[in-house]
Amino acid sequence: MASNSSRPRVPDLTFQVFARTVHPDWFAVKAHRRVVQDGWDADVRIVEGGHAIHWRFDRYRLTEVLAGPDLLLPESGLIFHSHVRHERSTTLRLGEGVEYQNTFEVERCDVEVFDYLCAEATLDSTREGLYYSFATTNRLSPPAVSLIRFESRTNGLSIHSFHSFPAERAIVRTHSLFESRLALPAR
Repeated sequence: MASNSSRPRVPDLTFQVFARTVHPDWFAVKAHRRVVQDGWDADVRIVEGGHAIHWRFDRYRLTEVLAGPDLLLPESGLIFHSHVRHERSTTLRLGEGVEYQNTFEVERCDVEVFDYLCAEATLDSTREGLYYSFATTNRLSPPAVSLIRFESRTNGLSIHSFHSFPAERAIVRTHSLFESRLALPAR
């Protein structure tokens, strides 16, 4: 199947976590939602190739980025970097105050299963979350889609993402948890 969008190839994707805010001007933002809770806030963005999530709690900042090789980010504050080729989990602690957990996986599917999963994600887009359907250059191929669901918690944020890559019939899923272990600061 020929490439039908500007999506990067899955083996070229990287998953990065920064212990700082990465300015949104670095990204080609396709969709954005701000989530605010007492004590913390987050910016959830679908970007070209994946997503960027900025989470702030007190003096702590975390930025999670799933993106292709064309996105050259600054290295300062980088605390985790991995290619997205297989399933992987990680837990990071920032001092005694913040814990971050993530799991990501790549699923390669046959055509029928891939089409079903993408259709299901598109139908799911009508519920609460963030969704984007990328432009396609082949009208007979399904568009690449990204869906991010998030759940606000008192002490943090849970994120589930779904990104499709039609040229490879691949789905990249991530689950992230941004969590405070400290008492919430007064606002």
